[in-house]
Amino acid sequence: MEAKTPMVVVLTDGEVVRGTIEWYDKNCIKLHRNGEPNLLIFKHAIKYLYKDLPPAEAEASSEE
Repeated sequence: MEAKTPMVVVLTDGEVVRGTIEWYDKNCIKLHRNGEPNLLIFKHAIKYLYKDLPPAEAEASSEE
């Protein structure tokens, strides 16, 4: 878990939050966000999550 991969977390209520996962345990994750408060998110509140692509990669994948 040394790599700081940017992640997108979609919550069950539809809210989308971005950041890096600082740590996790059985019940929750801690999401580190730059310029915003860090979040402690219960896993049961997460609908899904995925790796956040940098803008250049996101454009390339949408063109395919």
